Amino acid sequence: MTTTAFVRLTDFDLEEPFALEEAAEATGTPPRVLWQLVRSGLLEAVWDETGRPMLTARAMLRFRRMQRLHRDLGVNFAGAAVILDLVDRIEQLRREIDELHSRFVA
Repeated sequence: MTTTAFVRLTDFDLEEPFALEEAAEATGTPPRVLWQLVRSGLLEAVWDETGRPMLTARAMLRFRRMQRLHRDLGVNFAGAAVILDLVDRIEQLRREIDELHSRFVA
């Protein structure tokens, strides 16, 4: 019998940086694609002490979501970034509404 291990987002540091090559290997993407997304502002990079771009685990998760939108819905990466930004904003607004609701209704 095979057991599947699940990794929760809380199991690792989302701000941990990975070299672009490591991120490319982890996401199954050529490093040049990730570099183009960083250069175009669709992925946020951090820079190591030598000036090389690195992606955090958070940026890699964002890229994986962009890949799924691209693969499943045919959305280009710029469109996927806009969709993810809007989803993040909706989630933020929902949290603010919940907070206001708990303050004034309770």
